[in-house]
Formats: sequence, C-alpha cells, structure tokens
Amino acid sequence: MKWFRRDESGDAGTGRPPAPVVADPVITLVCGVVESHGYTCTVIDGDQVEMARPGDSSPSRIYLSNLRQWVAREPEEQWPAIVSDFVGTLIATTEVEDEEALDLKDYALIRPLLRTRLYADDFQAGMEVVRRTVAPGLAEILVVDKPTSLLIVSAGMAADWPVGRDELFRVARENVRSDGPLEMVEDDAGGVRIFSLGADTAYVTAHALWTGDYPVTGPHGALVAVPAQGVVHASPVHPGGVPAAMNVLIRVAWAGFQEGPRSISPNVYWWDGGELRLAGVVEAGEDALTVSIGEEFQALLEHLVRD
Repeated sequence: MKWFRRDESGDAGTGRPPAPVVADPVITLVCGVVESHGYTCTVIDGDQVEMARPGDSSPSRIYLSNLRQWVAREPEEQWPAIVSDFVGTLIATTEVEDEEALDLKDYALIRPLLRTRLYADDFQAGMEVVRRTVAPGLAEILVVDKPTSLLIVSAGMAADWPVGRDELFRVARENVRSDGPLEMVEDDAGGVRIFSLGADTAYVTAHALWTGDYPVTGPHGALVAVPAQGVVHASPVHPGGVPAAMNVLIRVAWAGFQEGPRSISPNVYWWDGGELRLAGVVEAGEDALTVSIGEEFQALLEHLVRD
C-alpha cells in the first residue's frame, strides 16, 4: 500500500507559494458551540480539541473522528445541528458527572460497574489504559459504566484496586454477559448466512469474544467482523462454504468500517474454540480491496481442502 502526502512547501521549482490553509468547518463549528457554552476551545490537532472553563486546570478532550463520520453522511447545511447536539450532549454529561463524581478508589463500588469492549489496537495508544490484545488489530479495553457515559480505566486507577488485571477483565466480561444477550438478525447474502448482533448497549463488541454463545457457528466456528461499535457480524464456517462467506464478510466489514461511526476494524476474524484469530487483513488496493490471510486461518483452509 502506498501513502502520499501533499507537499506543503509550495510547488517545487515554480516559486509559487504553498496553497492557503483552508479552515476546517467541523472544528470551526465545534469551537463555536463549545464557546457558546462558556468554555474555551483549544485545537490540539485535526482530530481533537480541548474545552475548559477559564482557570480550569483539567480540560476535557473532545475526539472528532466519530463526529466527522456522522456529518459526512449528511448535507453540509445540517452540520451545525449535528455538531450542536454532539457537543451539547458531551458538555451536559461532563457537568452532571462533575456533580456526581464516583469514588474511583472504592473497588467495591466500582466492581459492578466494570465493563469491557473492543477497540482498534491503536486506540489511545499513547495513554496508559488497561488493555490487552485479543487478536491482531483488536484490543479489549476496560471501562467503568457510569450513569451517563463510560470511563476508560487508566493503569493508575486500576493500581488502587486490590485485584489483578486478569481478575478485572474476568469481572468486566461477567458483568457484560449478565446484562443479557444481544438481538440477532439473520440475512441471506447470495446463499451465505449472515448474522448481525446488536442491542441498545455500549458493549456490543465484547460479545464477539463469546461468539459461540450464539447460534451463528458452524463445525469450524464462525467468521466474525467488528467494523464499528454497536454491531458484530458473523457467518458459520462450513467446509466448502468458506470462500463465499469470506467474500461477504470482507465487504460487510469494509463498508461498516468506512461508514462508522466509532470505527474499529475492517478485518475479518475467525472465532473457534473460545478464541478470536485473524482470518484476513482487509486493505484498499488501487482497484479493489486486498486481503492478506492470517496464518492460522490459512492452515484451516488447507485442512478443509485436504479433507
């Protein structure tokens, strides 16, 4: 895959100055709404801004990746309303939680609020959060289910609790599962059975870790896609049906990842025996999507061919 970067230094050899910087309409709208609520707005980069009350030493950070995906779906004249609702909700949530702050050192209080969900493995990579890799490209991250939002658990926060990392993830998974199963919708894509799992919960993606709890698996497990928060797609793995199912999951994963919001991964995974493994890395080629098959899944394909 090739990556190209625009030359910011002007047109080489022409003497012409660089193109003028065009204002980012999303950031302009975000800062306008933030400031209308009495906060200051500081642009960190194209994907994040900080908001704070004058004199506040602990600014809140707003990440814009999901917002950009939301507005990209709509005509530009609707962007101000979308941004106003997005930022207003964040500010309202922040203010409520400031008034009803949890004692994050009290593990007995926090334990029933622990949850887990999946993110791209580079999500907040520069921050010390409690995470573990569950498959190439996928990270399981520990969160606290607060009344109006979720709080990602930092390593410093967890250090105050009297249990280890493995126990925290065990409890978090148990809490998600005790919330109840997801709803399941079955579809037929050219003879391939595709199941979509979802529900009105922030922790849908965690259910990919126990795909076998749902009637979506075949004799060799299931192909699984986790393109964005809020949905898991799966298709049974049957001898002879793998190529067709893989092609469908590739398209579903890529489309869901591109559309978002809250994108996670365009890759396809293979759930079998309680584990998620990489089935294929999906990338955009020059004319079509390209797929690099994972080693363990390649071994399965060769086994199925021999049999």
